[in-house]
Amino acid sequence: MKILDKIYSIFTRKEKAVRKISEETGIPKSTVHYHKHKISERIRSSKTDFWETEEGRTFIVRLVIGTIYMFALKSGGGAGRLREFFELLNLEHYTAVSETTILKIINEVEDLILEYKKYQEAGIKSKVEKIKVILGVDETWFDNMYLVCQELSSGYVVFETPSDKRDAETWDKHIKKTFDLTS
Repeated sequence: MKILDKIYSIFTRKEKAVRKISEETGIPKSTVHYHKHKISERIRSSKTDFWETEEGRTFIVRLVIGTIYMFALKSGGGAGRLREFFELLNLEHYTAVSETTILKIINEVEDLILEYKKYQEAGIKSKVEKIKVILGVDETWFDNMYLVCQELSSGYVVFETPSDKRDAETWDKHIKKTFDLTS
């Protein structure tokens, strides 16, 4: 049994004596008493015991990940702003809200998204032998020249890359690299 599960099992056994809970979980009596006291304090400060339940813990995980996805990854909000948001919701007792921890979670979510992308792409590549694409190519200038390649039937931008040249050889190199046509 993981320590977190043991700690939460203390709350679900609130009608039992500290000694009995200690025997059942293998946690020292002083630790059981400490955690029961901390749980009571959290309930008193948040005015609800919902967060101490399995449903509450699941909701907090969804809330934290959803908030990080929407406000950090999609909207560019920082860890400090997210910490403030979680503190406004009085969730600092139930989830780690330090900026360092939030940054770690942001990085983990980004890594999982990229891992999911690779997994999905591998599945697509294994099912599809050849895809017919109609490419349109053009150059555009902002601060530098960019080569832009778009699949015309779907409107999907295949790549957009800065370049000093726009000759056929340069285009060919970028298209082969993008579609992995090295063989």
